[in-house]
Amino acid sequence: MCRRIEGGRCPPLLFLREVILSARRMRFVMTRRFVFLVSGGRPNGNTERLAYRAADALPDAVRQDWIDLTTPALPPFRDLRGEEVPPPDGRLGEIARSLRPATDIVFVAPVYWYALPAPAKLLLDHWSNWLEVPGFDFADWIRGKNLWLITVRADADPGVVAPLEAAMERTAGFLGMTWRGVLNGLGDQPGDVLEDADTLARAPRFFTA
Repeated sequence: MCRRIEGGRCPPLLFLREVILSARRMRFVMTRRFVFLVSGGRPNGNTERLAYRAADALPDAVRQDWIDLTTPALPPFRDLRGEEVPPPDGRLGEIARSLRPATDIVFVAPVYWYALPAPAKLLLDHWSNWLEVPGFDFADWIRGKNLWLITVRADADPGVVAPLEAAMERTAGFLGMTWRGVLNGLGDQPGDVLEDADTLARAPRFFTA
């Protein structure tokens, strides 16, 4: 709480401010649930390591679910518009059950040829079908969730991330989600991102700023 001054008592306004901030922190802990969707082709790659740095700053009581979209692989996408669309099952059903109670969805996706990795894009394609499933109510329960992107690029130009960021921001807008931004690191060879001091300094504040 606040530092005690004025004869050992906190000034009323400062004390009230500290109470409000404390309540907000408690509400953050009690209500947030993060799902991290890892889509890089290299286990424990640079983007995943950067995501761990950011996630480590979350309060211990905040639930974190980490889902590797590469293993097992997601099923191929078939555009079922105009047909009867079944609810997701198998691997997709597991992912849907994890996403539904989440407050925050984080795509952990390195830059591959100026775009999202194939598994991340494939999941978004499947979301298109989920919108058409009778009684699944995907549009209702995805609305209002926070959407984040953590990525690492090999090119020194930070602008190469723009296509990924635009895709995710437009996805959030289309689905009525809240776009929360991108954490954009630099790295090529395994572990390179650990030398990106500026991004590592920003990582602990990414989810809590």
